Amino acid sequence: MPPYHHDRTPPPHLQPSPSKPNPKLLSLLLKAIIMTLLTSLFFLFLGIASAALLLLHLSLSSHRLRHRRYSLPSTPSSGLPPRDVSTLPQFRLKRHAPKNGASVEEEDCVVCLDSFRDGQCCRKLVACGHVFHMRCVDSWLVKVAACPICRARVRSNAGTKGLMVGLEEEDEDKQLRGVL
Repeated sequence: MPPYHHDRTPPPHLQPSPSKPNPKLLSLLLKAIIMTLLTSLFFLFLGIASAALLLLHLSLSSHRLRHRRYSLPSTPSSGLPPRDVSTLPQFRLKRHAPKNGASVEEEDCVVCLDSFRDGQCCRKLVACGHVFHMRCVDSWLVKVAACPICRARVRSNAGTKGLMVGLEEEDEDKQLRGVL
């Protein structure tokens, strides 16, 4: 019997052949890994984009809310404070002898549609000259700072000399020059 040598390789028919990887299996496995990676990246970017849009929406809506909360009422659609309404000039209506130069040409108050009667408390808006029942125009001016008939802006200038009511700065300049 021939001596057995440890450093000898077995004959080729007894030697195990190295297994070749199946190309179809590798291709299928590689496709699955790539698709999983692409799907993960898609959902990652989708999440980032939706978070960015949510933050943008929240910042814009909070800016609008903050701007609305702190802006001064400058439009005629915002009402006057009740303390300013109470500073507007008032008079008792007398049909035959008007007091304070306030004459009533209208027959009815356009706010309540009731007729004017002697002795009623009324207000005449300086900017336009329209006359109303005091309680009617007061409740109107708290909601809307404009004349109910012509929409002339009404504002109170309690700090100015002579208490000019309902005139814009431009109208005040015209009145001081005698244009109005």
